[in-house]
Amino acid sequence: MRYVRHGDTYVIRFEDDEVVPDRLLELLAAESVTAGSLTGIGALRSVRIAYFDTDRREYLDMQVDEQLEVLALVGNVAVYQDQPLVHAHVTLGRRDGTTLGGHLRWGIVRPTLEVYLRVIPGRVERAIDPEYGLPSLDLKDRR
Repeated sequence: MRYVRHGDTYVIRFEDDEVVPDRLLELLAAESVTAGSLTGIGALRSVRIAYFDTDRREYLDMQVDEQLEVLALVGNVAVYQDQPLVHAHVTLGRRDGTTLGGHLRWGIVRPTLEVYLRVIPGRVERAIDPEYGLPSLDLKDRR
């Protein structure tokens, strides 16, 4: 992973065989980033995505082991249990032009993934939502 910072934005290039969001979490910890938004494009050779089933109140995982284009990666960064947490969704393109997408659990980069991470000043926290049991943005008493 290589990156540069321009003002409030990190420009990041993940390289062959790096695992996201793991490597991104390393950067967040090293740079003390506690809030932000991210977008990206690139490609992955293997990925695990998930769909949240609201009735079962759990994620249903899907493993895809093929070369995929990252058509859109969008997400945010907040703090959960005193650690940075990346919440990201991804739209992926297959060789035949079909797409799939979901919550990004992890992906292995091939050949590159380019991400812009915009840092938001301050700290945004997550807390467990009582209805669904998910770590949701904790924005109580802030309107």
